[in-house]
Amino acid sequence: MSSMPAAVPQRMTAREFLELPERTTARRLQLLDGEVVVDDPTPRHQLAVTNVLMALRTWSSAETGRGFVTLNIDTRIDDHTVVSPDLQWYAADRDLPSLDRRPWPLGDLVVEVRSPSTWHVDVGRKRGLYERHGVRELWLVDPPAGAVLVFRRSAGSETFDATTEIGGDAELTSPLLPAFAVTAARLFAA
Repeated sequence: MSSMPAAVPQRMTAREFLELPERTTARRLQLLDGEVVVDDPTPRHQLAVTNVLMALRTWSSAETGRGFVTLNIDTRIDDHTVVSPDLQWYAADRDLPSLDRRPWPLGDLVVEVRSPSTWHVDVGRKRGLYERHGVRELWLVDPPAGAVLVFRRSAGSETFDATTEIGGDAELTSPLLPAFAVTAARLFAA
């Protein structure tokens, strides 16, 4: 009786991932450590993404010099990782690539909204990636809990050293976004 060796899964590179023809479908794909991750957002997820986007976009367009906010965009971390956060905000002083180019660098503020298929990845592996790769602030928006987990790093800190949970009528603010404020409840309103 001969035994066949078990197949060893091959890790995909960021380059191979970005060239996948399936990437043109409506399914949202990301690459984490060479493994393709499928995100299937719910309407509740999309509502929260829209509300956060509207709040950030209204704030950023109210005055010049308030940076740039975008919906999910391919963001290459390394040779085996391409993430697509729900939203990213880039400070006005960032040197950014052309709007026609992808992938983009990580934003200064990254927002991930809870999706049943990927929340465990957002609060685990991706949170760690964002921290290690210099994201200044991370918002993990949790519609079922009606709360936003905020991870920040103090000036000069190499890690997220301040964590806050905002819910209900409490206001979400950020030292990165002067004069920005929105209640957590507003982010979950239909």
